[in-house]
Amino acid sequence: MSKRLLPRNVPLLTAAVATVLALVVLSVRGDGLFARLEGTALDARFSLRGPRAPSTDKIVIVGLDDRTRDVAPEIFQTRNGWVTLLDRLTAQNPKVIALDFFFSSPEVVLPDDVAQHVRDATAHLATAEPSEAKTALAEVGHVLEADRLLADAVARSKRVFLGAFLHVTGTRATSTGPAPVALVAAQHGDVADASGGGDLRPLTASAASYTMDSIAQGAVGAGVVNVLDDPDGVKRRMPLAVEYAGQYYMPLGLAVALAERGKSGDTRYVAGDDHLVAGGQTIALSKTASIVLDPMGRDRIPHVSAADVWNGTVPKGALDGKLVFLGYTFAAYDKVATPLDARADGVELHATLAENILSERVLVLRGGKTTMLATIALCLVVIAAQLRRIRRRAWIPPLLALAAIATYAAIAYVVFTHGTIIAIAAPCILSGLVLVAATIGGLATEGREKAQLRAVFSQYVSRAVVDRLVADPARAKLGGERKELTVLFSDIRGFSLFSEGMQPEKLATLLADYLTPMTELVLESGGTLDKYIGDAVMAIWGAPIDTTDHATRACEVALRMQEVLVQLNAEWRGQDRPEITIGIGLNTGAMAVGNMGSAARFDYTVLGDQVNLASRLEALTKEYGVAILVGEATARAAAKDFVFREIDLVRVKGRAGAAPVFELVGRDGKVATDPRFAAALAAYRARRFEDARDGFAAIPDDRAAAILAKRCEVLTRSPPPADWDGVYEQRSK
Repeated sequence: MSKRLLPRNVPLLTAAVATVLALVVLSVRGDGLFARLEGTALDARFSLRGPRAPSTDKIVIVGLDDRTRDVAPEIFQTRNGWVTLLDRLTAQNPKVIALDFFFSSPEVVLPDDVAQHVRDATAHLATAEPSEAKTALAEVGHVLEADRLLADAVARSKRVFLGAFLHVTGTRATSTGPAPVALVAAQHGDVADASGGGDLRPLTASAASYTMDSIAQGAVGAGVVNVLDDPDGVKRRMPLAVEYAGQYYMPLGLAVALAERGKSGDTRYVAGDDHLVAGGQTIALSKTASIVLDPMGRDRIPHVSAADVWNGTVPKGALDGKLVFLGYTFAAYDKVATPLDARADGVELHATLAENILSERVLVLRGGKTTMLATIALCLVVIAAQLRRIRRRAWIPPLLALAAIATYAAIAYVVFTHGTIIAIAAPCILSGLVLVAATIGGLATEGREKAQLRAVFSQYVSRAVVDRLVADPARAKLGGERKELTVLFSDIRGFSLFSEGMQPEKLATLLADYLTPMTELVLESGGTLDKYIGDAVMAIWGAPIDTTDHATRACEVALRMQEVLVQLNAEWRGQDRPEITIGIGLNTGAMAVGNMGSAARFDYTVLGDQVNLASRLEALTKEYGVAILVGEATARAAAKDFVFREIDLVRVKGRAGAAPVFELVGRDGKVATDPRFAAALAAYRARRFEDARDGFAAIPDDRAAAILAKRCEVLTRSPPPADWDGVYEQRSK
C-alpha cells in the first residue's frame, strides 16, 4: 500500500518515546515515586502467601498487657515493680531477657502511700512513736534505692539485653567521649568505613535514648530498637546498622540472635556495603543498611502475659531456655502496622528479626539495576507488540503487554516465595503507561487508516471483506507476496465493431449496465475486483482475504456471468441495444499479489505467469467457440462441484511450455459431457486424424468439436511432420 495510505507506525514510535521517558523518570525519581505502591505490592505478596509458623520455638514474647496492669500495676509505676518482675522472670530460666524499652533517668517520685505515710509522720513528729518514724524513713529509703535495686536485679539475672533508641534527625552527632555503657554492648564488632555506598549507607543519629549507666552495668547485651517507617506508615524494614557519634550499632533482634548462637558481638561490617556478616552468616542489605522483615502474622509468635510471670502461673518449662522479648502489649500502646497485621505489638518486630536471622529467612531486596532491567524488558515487550506483523488486530498489543505484565508479576511472586523481593510497581506501572501511550497513538491514527482502507478496498471487494480488512489491516499484505489464487478474465466479443456505431453516452451506459451486475457477482462471492480493462473484467479470489475454495468460487461466478448475460440480452432486445457475448478465462496458481503500484498511486493487483495464462485462456475462447476456458489447476481444484472437459493442449502466446485447457461445461449433476469428444481427442493426439475428424463431426451442436473437426480435415490432407507433439499454437492474444 502506498505511504499515503499507511502512515508510519505511530504506536511503535509512541511506545519507544514513552519508554525513554519512563526510564528517565525511573532513574531520576527512583524508589521515592513508587515507594507506597511498592509497599502495597509487597504486602499483597505477604497476604497471598499468608501467615506462617515460626521456624524456631526458641522465641517467646512476655507482654505487659492489660491483665498485667490490673494484676501488678506497680510494674508500670515503680522501679521496685520491675525488680520483682525481673527476679520472677529470671526464675523461669530463659536464656535471654531482651527489654524493648530503657531506663534513661533515675526514679524520683515517691509512691502515693509512701508519701502520705511520710506526711503523717512529719505532722505528728512530736508525739509520734520513734518506730513509726523509722518505718516511714525506711520506706523512703527503699524507694530511693529502687534504681540500685533494679541494677542489682539486672546484674543478678545475667541474661538481660537492654534496648536503646537512636534519634535520626538528619544531623550527625559528634563524639563526646566514651560511649554509654548501654550502647557499648550494642556496637558492631569489626567495623570499617570507606565513605562510599550511596543510599546503602546506614542512617545517622544525632542523639540517643538509653538506660543509664548505673543500671546498665549488669546487662550482658544491648541493641537499638529503631524501626524504619515506610511512607504509608507500615513497618516493613529494620536497619541492621545505625551510625551515632562515629560508632555503628546493631538492632536488638540481631544481638539476641547472635547470643543464641554463642557469638555475641561477632559482626563484620563496612559502612556502605551491600552486606553484613553476623556470626558467620552473610546478610544482604538494601537501602539505609536495612533488611525487609519476613513477618509471621498475628499470634504466630508465642505470647505469655507478664501477669502470669508475676503470679507464678506460667506453665512449667514454658520459658526455660527461651529467648524472651519483654515489651508493652496492652491495647493502647506501641501498636504498629505490618504487612500481615494492622495492629501488631511493636515488640514483635524485634522478635521477628531474631527469628528471621536464626532461621536464615532473611529476605533479599533487589532494587536499582534489577528494577531498571525489568522495566526495560517489559517496555520492550510493549514496543514489540506494536510491530505491524504482530498488531494484526487492535486487541493483540494490549493482550500481549498485559500478559507480559501478569507473567512478570507471577515471576515476582515465585521469587518472593524463595526469599527474593523484586520491584513490581515501577516496572508494571511504567510499562502500563507505555502501553497506554502506544494505544492512544494507535487510536489517533487507526480511524484514518481504516477510513483509507475502506475507501480503497470498497472499490474492489465486498463490504463484508472490507470490514474484515478494516478489523485486521495486516491481511492486505501490502508490498506483494506469493500466494496461490484464482484469477478471472472476461471480455466482450466484437466490442470494437459494435461500439464504432454507438454514441459515446449510449456506449458508456451500456458498459455500466453490463459491468455493474458482473462486478456484483464478483464481490458477492468474496472475490476482489482487480480492474476494468475497457470492457474487460479482471477479478481474483483468495486475496486479500484467504479462502481455500477460491477456484470453486471463481467457477461459480463464471457460470453466473453467462447466465446473467442471457437475462441482459433478453432485456436489451427491445431497447435497440446490440446482443453481446463474452468469453471467460480462469486459471489457478502461484501469483504475486499486493501493491504493485508506486508510492504515489495504490494498485492492488496480481502478477505472474499464471495470470498471463488466464488472460490467454480468455482469448482462446474465441478460437474454440466456447464460453469459459480454465487451466488444469482450476479444473482439478473445482472438480468436485463442476463438470469440465479437456479441449486441447495449447502453447499460448508468450509461453514456451504447453498447457492443457479445459472447458467449464456446468455444475456437477446438471450437465454431462459427450464421451465421443474425449475419444476423438485421443485419436487426434495419436495422429489418427481421419478417425478424429469423424468423431468430432459426429457430435451435433458443438462448436468446439466442429472447429477441431476442421483442423483434423486439414491435417488429413497435409499431415504434420514426424516430430509433431499434438500442441496447438495460439494464433492471437
